[in-house]
Amino acid sequence: MKLWFPILLLSIFTAGCITSEVPAGAPGMYELPGIDNSTIYYLNASSVKVVDSVSNETTIKYMLDDSTETNFKDPVAVNYSGMNVTFNVTSEPIMGRSYIRFDFSSEFSGFVAFTQSDGLDFARTTKENTSVRVVLPPGHTTGSRYLGIPTPEPDNVTTDAMGREVLIWQNPYPYQISVKYYQKDAPVLMYYFSIIMILCVVVISGYYYLSIRSLRKKRGGIENTLKKK
Repeated sequence: MKLWFPILLLSIFTAGCITSEVPAGAPGMYELPGIDNSTIYYLNASSVKVVDSVSNETTIKYMLDDSTETNFKDPVAVNYSGMNVTFNVTSEPIMGRSYIRFDFSSEFSGFVAFTQSDGLDFARTTKENTSVRVVLPPGHTTGSRYLGIPTPEPDNVTTDAMGREVLIWQNPYPYQISVKYYQKDAPVLMYYFSIIMILCVVVISGYYYLSIRSLRKKRGGIENTLKKK
């Protein structure tokens, strides 16, 4: 076999190959437009909606961290005028990692958005020269040393018009952003739970103390009776 054939195969597996196409979503599913030079993550405890700012690009790639292309759905793209833009989205494995690739017919400037599954422990890598906003679900918060804190520490924390907490990092690259969040009443519930646990420990300890004391008295009485005999 000629040498060029195995080299060609190796280059294909190393560089990655484009696989199945991902169906597009609807712009109305997202809070568009976004913010220039920013990536916004809208969390809702079971999924995350991503809105990313794009400038003069014909191809964009997003690494899916430790997930696969099946954890990616409903991609959309709109320009700065709010018009829906035609694009093609495919999954692309590169060096053992899963990427999603957006392809446009010409240079695109605007916002792309997509949805991924997620949980209460949110973590994402960051890009250079881009600010990041994480919008927590309504009724949720973060920052408790016992229940979870965001890392690195946000540059600003604010509240939007819908009452949601918004964590802002101006340029967090190269750090990975991690946010553990929970319902706002969770610290209070944890406080009462701790009080109940302490009371339970006190009651059980008191019960055992009184039981042992009673047994010792009975034992002492029996021993005294035996001595008199």
